[in-house]
Amino acid sequence: MKETLLKYLESNFPDLTSELYVRFDLGSPHENGTDERIDQVTTRVTSLFEEVFKPDDFIYLYIKDYGGTEDSMFGNNTPTYLTDLLSTQRIEEDILYDIDEDVDELTGNTIELKNEFNVKIVYAKLASINYREILKGIGNYEQGRDPSIGESVYFMNTEKDIVFHMYDDRGCDVFGLNKDTLAPLYHKFRKWILDYNRIEIDYAFEEGLYTYVETTDEKEKRIKADQLQVKETNIDLFQDNTCHITHTLVIPNDKTDECINELSETGFTLFVDTKNCACSHLKVTKTDALAVIDYQTELMSLYSKKYEGAYLGWSVRKAF
Repeated sequence: MKETLLKYLESNFPDLTSELYVRFDLGSPHENGTDERIDQVTTRVTSLFEEVFKPDDFIYLYIKDYGGTEDSMFGNNTPTYLTDLLSTQRIEEDILYDIDEDVDELTGNTIELKNEFNVKIVYAKLASINYREILKGIGNYEQGRDPSIGESVYFMNTEKDIVFHMYDDRGCDVFGLNKDTLAPLYHKFRKWILDYNRIEIDYAFEEGLYTYVETTDEKEKRIKADQLQVKETNIDLFQDNTCHITHTLVIPNDKTDECINELSETGFTLFVDTKNCACSHLKVTKTDALAVIDYQTELMSLYSKKYEGAYLGWSVRKAF
């Protein structure tokens, strides 16, 4: 079991990733530690997981554990919880290494650093695995909730060529080798795709903002304007900076409906603010960290370009 999976991963998912993937936002915009955040994380990740895997699927669990029963950062009080959930399963173990590179301060040469970790592998029918409890435990970990799971857990289906990894309450990645396999997930849950990765993911599926780019000059002007406006808000980006961010787009009337339809599938809320005989002013809002404003303005700039309009800028109001 162990050797079969390790050979498969080496050939298909080196470093447990692939170039083709979809990354989903799980917790935003809810505050850390709140019931609302935990509930949304659990609902979203379970919906995604059950879209990818079915009860009769035989799947692998690949569990990375860097050791230690105490966690000084998150205070994990239930270090054996995952092992307990898998107590009825056959588990194979091994010691493996992650390879990092660093620069020797004396010689300036690049050196390799080996980070040892324990890997546990399970192969079973999904129906026999307490996957909902595992996913909830991962979501609890950085939220200070018990029971929690601090290990990195990868769910894999080698027949579908899919790797599912929930990294914490913030999000999860679904890696694949075939666009046709991931396309239903990409289409059905587009509202949850992380804005930071949305353009890259659109390019992978050749949809959405595929083929639309900013010039170097446009990008530099946009980022400079963002920096100046953020400074004027006096909002500390090193503290909780969750805000209601509203963008204004001017779109020709013959493109407005199509633009609204696409933007409504991205997790933004929008409405037509004003309209004249030639164009419509759209207000497009999302609650998110002000620190990620550059990702939002890039999206708005490109959607305006795609629908032959103009992006007029943004306003902000603290959420909490």
